[in-house]
Amino acid sequence: MVSEEKKKWDDRLNPLYFPLFTAIPVEGWLTLKASPFSGVEVTLFIIGVLFLAFAGAVETNSEEGKHRAIGYIYLLSALLFGSIGLFKWLT
Repeated sequence: MVSEEKKKWDDRLNPLYFPLFTAIPVEGWLTLKASPFSGVEVTLFIIGVLFLAFAGAVETNSEEGKHRAIGYIYLLSALLFGSIGLFKWLT
């Protein structure tokens, strides 16, 4: 009984999906925000992009196909958010 409940929680709290619920929404909000970046927002944006790049690099080294695919999604989103954020910050 206890192992079944633990398995359910392990499926829900899989660390593979952590950037989907933390970094990607924050990066999307900062990207779509109309006002220019302040100092704190630039720092938060850089930390989010680095977190996505780190998570993607770690997951692409996995042997499972699902983890590898999500790792590439994280790397691609880091690249997109980084380039959009740099363009928005410089203009």
